[in-house]
Amino acid sequence: MVDPPERPELCALSLHELIPWAGRITWMVAVEVAGNLRLLSRKRHDDRLKQAESFPEVALVNRHLLYGFASPLCLGLLVAFLALPRVSMAQSKLTFAFGEESPPYSFSLGDKAGGLFPELVRLTFSSIPGYTMQSAVMPWSRAQYNVRLGLTDGLLTYPSKERQNYAVFSAIPLFNQDYGHLVYSAENPNIGLIESATSFSDLSRLKVIVEKGSKWEEENIPDYLERVPGRDMHTMMHLLMLRKAGDFLVLPAEDARFIARKLGYSEKLEVRNVDFIPNSLIPFHIGVSRELPSAMKVINQVDQALQRPELQSQLNTLIKSYR
Repeated sequence: MVDPPERPELCALSLHELIPWAGRITWMVAVEVAGNLRLLSRKRHDDRLKQAESFPEVALVNRHLLYGFASPLCLGLLVAFLALPRVSMAQSKLTFAFGEESPPYSFSLGDKAGGLFPELVRLTFSSIPGYTMQSAVMPWSRAQYNVRLGLTDGLLTYPSKERQNYAVFSAIPLFNQDYGHLVYSAENPNIGLIESATSFSDLSRLKVIVEKGSKWEEENIPDYLERVPGRDMHTMMHLLMLRKAGDFLVLPAEDARFIARKLGYSEKLEVRNVDFIPNSLIPFHIGVSRELPSAMKVINQVDQALQRPELQSQLNTLIKSYR
């Protein structure tokens, strides 16, 4: 037995509002609930008539119409939504884990994740019928651990061999982190050389500011360039813009603009995209935990969605807003 709703005004809800409640009940239970709703609706209208009988206008009202209007409507709504395809009655909720300290890509907004990556994943799943996406924010190491165990459903990251052991990744990247940018000050006396360079050799007499211990920079920035090490990207930006200890950085545009804005250097910051930096593109793919039974189905639908020009246009617009 299914108890009737405690609120008789339920019969006045829209079809869209009734679907999540009644989409899970059988036809026989639906008929029983409709009967209960009819009784509640009749009582509700009786009460209204008693309250209104002191007004002469009530004499003009057809009482049978008042008694019979709401309950057949409720039954009709039940019949209508039970006839809808099953896929419209419920949606699969997927929880994606994001790092809490990786701005502008992901960061903590209370118990949710903010930043470019959550927005990209949310936009992607908004174009795939049958799914809703929610975010969970945590230390990045725990985010990966949770996906490995199936405690959360997915993540957006570089699909390394290790990560492919516990997650299925989309064939198409959702985002390419592009290190192919020279970042420099508009007040740099060597700005003409930086803006005309077509290779690292053209910059050989300049100083590049690098992050201490960065393997990527060690492998992809030539040794003949003089290096000025910084502890982290904030320190590197201060060395470039405030202390003028070096001539340029090699960073993704999103990182450079975010840090400059945070530190108050936006007005004097210049970012130039170049094509001579090796291994500059790092692809980020949607990954779904192998513990999720429908992992392959989800990934196939993601790849299908990412082939649609309209979604790609929306994704590119979102990415450009961060650059």
